[in-house]
Amino acid sequence: MTSIVGGVPAVSSPAATAVILRDAPEVTDPGAVGTIAAEAAREITGVGADVQVRARIVRGAAVLSMRLPIRYPMPVWQVSSACRTHVLERLRNRLDLSVRRLEIQMCELVEL
Repeated sequence: MTSIVGGVPAVSSPAATAVILRDAPEVTDPGAVGTIAAEAAREITGVGADVQVRARIVRGAAVLSMRLPIRYPMPVWQVSSACRTHVLERLRNRLDLSVRRLEIQMCELVEL
């Protein structure tokens, strides 16, 4: 006899019961998420070194608030768009973590 869940053999003894649980989602440290997001943002041409990220994990997804210094005269919209795409991809690849919200604030323009 097999159980309905995944073809696992059912236990024939009435005293022993088998409980099959789904894999619990891993707990992710918000500090690590923020660090990875900040490192990913610094890899984009036009982003200054002083990137600040606050991260929270809400219901298994990240909520990020990022402050970016942009190097002058780089186009702000291009840098922020490239940064958003790169950070989302990096978090998905490294942590298998979806991002519910990513707020980007341009905090200053830094001369080259």
